[in-house]
Amino acid sequence: MVATKNGVRPYTIQRRRVVLIFSQPEYEGIRIEARLDVDLRTFLDLQQLAGASDADSESLRAAFTMFGDEILDTWNLQDDDGTVLTPDAEGFLSLPPSLGTAILGAWSEAATTAGEASASE
Repeated sequence: MVATKNGVRPYTIQRRRVVLIFSQPEYEGIRIEARLDVDLRTFLDLQQLAGASDADSESLRAAFTMFGDEILDTWNLQDDDGTVLTPDAEGFLSLPPSLGTAILGAWSEAATTAGEASASE
């Protein structure tokens, strides 16, 4: 039985997940699964680190590390030598800059858009 307070049942927040599928030819076939509904603190910290106009390399590293460790769940990425990249900060930081920023941008867009729990860029 769910505890009530003053006869009102608590509302349970449903945390969504997202599948990022990229339509750009160079990213065709990439599939990334991530937590979509993170806590507001994590979202704001990530936005501040990644979006600051005066972002230095350490701020960007912190943003990519946070994404890799706290938001990223799975992906189907491997390096050109066949090495499977782990879906964590270490794997995320080994990506080419254009792919890393595309992933972060697609996730940010999905996280701020109400509705479907999947996104394409």
